[in-house]
Amino acid sequence: MKLLWSDLFRTTLFKTDASGELTWQMLDELFAPWPHVIAMAGILLTAAFTLWGGGGTYAGLAITVAVCHLLFRWAGGQWYYRRANRQNPKFWMNVFVWSALISGAAWGASIMLLLHGATPSDRYLILTVACVIIQSATARAFMAPLPLIGQTSLLIIQIVGVGLYHGDWIIAPAAILFAGFQLGHMRSLIRFRLRQLQAEAEKDALLQQVARTNEDLRVANELLHKTALTDVLTGLPNRRALDRWMEAHDPRRDPRLTPYSLILFDVDHFKPFNDTHGHQAGDTCLAAIGDALRALPLPQDHLVARYGGEEFVVILPRTDGQTAIGLAEKIRQKLAAIEIQASGSSARITASLGVATLAAGATDDRSRLLMKADTALYRAKQLGRNRVEHEDPDLVMA
Repeated sequence: MKLLWSDLFRTTLFKTDASGELTWQMLDELFAPWPHVIAMAGILLTAAFTLWGGGGTYAGLAITVAVCHLLFRWAGGQWYYRRANRQNPKFWMNVFVWSALISGAAWGASIMLLLHGATPSDRYLILTVACVIIQSATARAFMAPLPLIGQTSLLIIQIVGVGLYHGDWIIAPAAILFAGFQLGHMRSLIRFRLRQLQAEAEKDALLQQVARTNEDLRVANELLHKTALTDVLTGLPNRRALDRWMEAHDPRRDPRLTPYSLILFDVDHFKPFNDTHGHQAGDTCLAAIGDALRALPLPQDHLVARYGGEEFVVILPRTDGQTAIGLAEKIRQKLAAIEIQASGSSARITASLGVATLAAGATDDRSRLLMKADTALYRAKQLGRNRVEHEDPDLVMA
């Protein structure tokens, strides 16, 4: 990734593609107090050394400024870490920006006070501590370059100012060279971090793409499965779905399903209807029947399916024969009321229905039950069509 020098000042944590969790992890690091504790230790040791060497006119004041600043940063860190809820991260970034600038002014003031009245040998030690503080800021600059550059600049300006005040002309160019070196180092760190963030963003994008692809595949599989078990013309479950459903709802394995009734019916004179009006009208007829059957207010564990051709099946667990006959009669009336537009005119159809029922404790399998319903359907056609018959003729008469 190519990084221009201008990018050094524009790039921040919140102008990258970092995830929300990563943003908070970086803010946790930025508010950590350990760099300031190390800087405080350096100030204390340097002040003690300059006092022991007979210098350190303002060492006490320098220590006071450093202690006040450390307490300030500690309080800010506690405010951040003990927040009741995670607010907008930009709010905490603004808090950190001002904290960083205050730190630059405070550490710069402490170093500047130590340099006042220090011996030439002590100044090298003080400048070394200043370099350590600057290096500490640079190490974290990839997370928030601009505020940390501002922090370092404030510190260097104060050091250069006191050096020029004392006529120490070597401090100014040395500080500027060191600052330039740190900027170059900072740029390398930012480039490395941006590459890492870009890799993470690309990884997240790929994972999201995989997730979307998996979801599309899941939807496609569901649609394929539904299509494989659905009759395209009527929208009802097809023969395959019927076989699976009856196998899963076998009253011989689950006696709670009994009494168990089945309605088998077909359209009367469907072949002459096709011959007269055409196969397209026949398809329209079957589609209308599918619409009517799907509109039936059946319980969820009941099933209406296309058995094949113009034949349909209704499976009714926990339904006795008399109730099944009543439903079959409603279906007959519903189908008789359908008007089909064919050959420029409307046509009507009728249906013959056969009903079979398994009582509690019956051992007949589904094939036997279908055979009984088919026998009842055949009798309905023999008796004039457009009627309902049960395997038990006396039950219908009752």
